[in-house]
Amino acid sequence: MKRNESDKPKHRSAKSISRRGFVGATAIAAMSLAGGLSGCSSQANSQGGASETPVNDSTQTSSSGSNETLLPNPCGLEFSRPQGSEVSFVSQEIDPSEITETIECDVVVCGAGISGSTVAASAAQNGLKVVVLEKGNTFAARGTEIGAIGDRAHKAAGIELDGNDFLNDALETAHFRCDRTVWETWVERSGEALDWGMDTVGDACGDFYCTSDNSVFAGVTTWGTGVRVEKGIASFVEAMVSSAEEAGAEFRYQTPACKLASDDSGAVAGVVAKTSDGYVQFTASKGVVLATGGYEYNWDIMSKTIRPRDLAVYAWINPTLTNTGDGHLMGLEAGAAEDDYPHILMNDPAGAKTGNRANGAMLAFLRVNENGERFVNENLSFEYMSNAIMYQPGAHGFVIMSGDILSALDKAKGGAPWTPEDMYDSIKDVLIEGDSLEDLASKCGIDYENLEKTVARYNELCELGEDVDFGKNPTALLPIEEGPYYAVDESGCCLVSVNGLRTNARAQVLGVDGSVIPNLYALGNVSGSMFNGTYPHHLSAVSHGRCVTWGYLVGRELAGLE
Repeated sequence: MKRNESDKPKHRSAKSISRRGFVGATAIAAMSLAGGLSGCSSQANSQGGASETPVNDSTQTSSSGSNETLLPNPCGLEFSRPQGSEVSFVSQEIDPSEITETIECDVVVCGAGISGSTVAASAAQNGLKVVVLEKGNTFAARGTEIGAIGDRAHKAAGIELDGNDFLNDALETAHFRCDRTVWETWVERSGEALDWGMDTVGDACGDFYCTSDNSVFAGVTTWGTGVRVEKGIASFVEAMVSSAEEAGAEFRYQTPACKLASDDSGAVAGVVAKTSDGYVQFTASKGVVLATGGYEYNWDIMSKTIRPRDLAVYAWINPTLTNTGDGHLMGLEAGAAEDDYPHILMNDPAGAKTGNRANGAMLAFLRVNENGERFVNENLSFEYMSNAIMYQPGAHGFVIMSGDILSALDKAKGGAPWTPEDMYDSIKDVLIEGDSLEDLASKCGIDYENLEKTVARYNELCELGEDVDFGKNPTALLPIEEGPYYAVDESGCCLVSVNGLRTNARAQVLGVDGSVIPNLYALGNVSGSMFNGTYPHHLSAVSHGRCVTWGYLVGRELAGLE
């Protein structure tokens, strides 16, 4: 990954908000995507930002109506639109007189999540002057695992993963509509990056350990790439922020990046950010790193890029409501290419109409659709389970349970890290109860005659001890026998968007002609080139893994070490 001298554009001093060379088809598209967004509500409800009922209101601020998407919606699916913060990207020119301050540094990082904090720590450790601009009032973090291959946590657990087999699975899952060199870099360097990350955070996060090796079920290999962080990803990001600050990096919160600046050569030379006192321009002699997360709280973008089946989730559960696609839009205005449409969302099953994820419904209970028909192996990995649910009529299905509900949850939970009581709390507000199957079917709008046949057949399989119809794990075959009978109306729940700006194996952003946009990098969910069709949950923790890997590598590249 050593950079050739010919690849390095000669740096010139940044012009005031120059967009020389940025105007073109992509820039126009970016500005059209941003149109009308400045009035989006900044208020989120208690369910992580999701609307509780389908939107069908012509007064919404988005230019798209509730059932209007750029992609055809032949089934007339309705959408519970997410409500996040305002979009910070500014499409119009900014008058230089509005710039209240200009600050010089080596690197500007836009976003203080796991990608932004990691690249800041890596660059600052290697002697660069780093400024991190964060839209929110603190860093953003969630989750428990970081994916890697060849790191010391896997070695300590005696787990040796075959990188070539992993690579082939990743490419096949993306239908080869991805950049092989990006995946190869992750396979080759992720272990080194995580080892550096563990050294950087020290004991602030507790132990780093592996919970499982690979497992194969229903023809799908779930890779044991995940490394569990004992105190969670929030502790990892917090420790990265501290490490970066100790090395001299400056974090500016509630200071969202809103526009890229270029020099006369067309190279990205800095960023303009918003503050309560006006605009501040940051010039960056080495480069600008976009690490602003996805765009799941920007309905205007999603209604143009995501397939309607994926949009029709019941819940939007990412707590980072500032993910409105600002980095995505800034990159597009700079002439960046992006992943082909449709883009994809990281969707889980068990989305509930309250806007929450019903954790208890994530278990491998019987699933049926509105027609009362079973349609899926309930042990599938989450991306495939969610896809199957949302393919059903109305993009939803029903989880069916019976008898003593706490006992049923206890029997079904397997290794899930929740108590039956916790799982019951997560479903009690959406649990539909019937004295009989017929009563339950009536309340849910399920075809009773088919449901009765489905349950009878399912119980036969439970008694047999083998799911010859769908191949479900025998340990998860729990019969539907004595009442009362219960159902949860289930759709998907969205975590994040995962497609973004096209990048190469060095995380450099590529233009629509395939050339590198000088001095511009993209990390995490604002970057692309890896996923297509569906998010690969079975490649465990690869989302956080790519953040740490390229955070580490780009920090080194900017310092001239790669």
